[in-house]
Order: sequence, then structure tokens, then C-alpha cells
Amino acid sequence: MRVSRRAIVALAIVGVVAGCRDGKSLSAASAPTPLQVITPKASTSRNDAGEVVTLSLDVPADVGKIGSFTGRLVYDASVLAYDGDVALGDGTSRASNPGVGEIRVAGASMSGIDVTQLAAFRFKRIGTTIEVPPRFELEEVHELSRANLAPRLSRTGTTKVPR
Repeated sequence: MRVSRRAIVALAIVGVVAGCRDGKSLSAASAPTPLQVITPKASTSRNDAGEVVTLSLDVPADVGKIGSFTGRLVYDASVLAYDGDVALGDGTSRASNPGVGEIRVAGASMSGIDVTQLAAFRFKRIGTTIEVPPRFELEEVHELSRANLAPRLSRTGTTKVPR
């Protein structure tokens, strides 16, 4: 087998060029930026008829419009009695399934859900003091783009409103 001198020189040049890279020009891989979490909140307000619990989300700026959510409101049934859903009139389709001590809730919208008011519920106060405030447990949340935001969820959140 005969190899020409030109071929050997060409291979040598390619080898030298490939081996002579300056390591300083290569950028070190940076640590990934931690994702900010989406935090569910349950805010309680009092009126003459009883209590209203509003579910909301604390959403980082890099999250797009929310298209759907599923979760549950957990409350102390010895102090609060479910009295109905609050109509928000914002075009979001909602479904709730009240039980003793919890309400399963889901919502969806083709134009985006207002994260400051995912849903709201009326309660009659049957006890004197709320020792454990209502808690919103978020199970699923998706952007309008259908992106699943589950990896960014802080699963539970509460907001205690001073009395």
C-alpha cells in the first residue's frame, strides 16, 4: 500500500490543528438556574354571611398564561361548613366536588385563567376559631401552550388572614 507524501502531510496538519485548541476559550458549563416555584394560596376573608376562601397562585414572571389546573381545598369541617361556589364571571370553566373537609376543584380556559382568582367558595362559620387555616393543594397546572408545570409546583400553600 502506497501512501503519498501529500496525504501524510495533510493528515498531520489536521491532527495538529485539532490538538492545538486553547482550553481557555472553551466555556465551562454553568450550573443550571434553579426554577422558581409556583405556589398555591388560599386566602380567607370574612363578611356578614360567613367566610369566603379564594384560591390563587403565586406565579414567577417566566410562566405563561395558565390554561388549566386541578387541586383541592382542605379545611377544618368542625369550624367551616361549605355553602357554595362563588361565581367569578371571568369566562373560566370550573368544576367543584365538595366533600367533608375538602373540595376538589378544577378549571380551564382557552384564553388564560386569572391566577389571582382560580376559584372561590363560601362557607358558614360553625365553630369559633379557625386553628388550622384552609390549605390549597395543587395537583396539576398547565400553561395555555399545554406545557406541564408540575415540576415547578410547591404542592401546598396557605395564606392566613388576620382576624
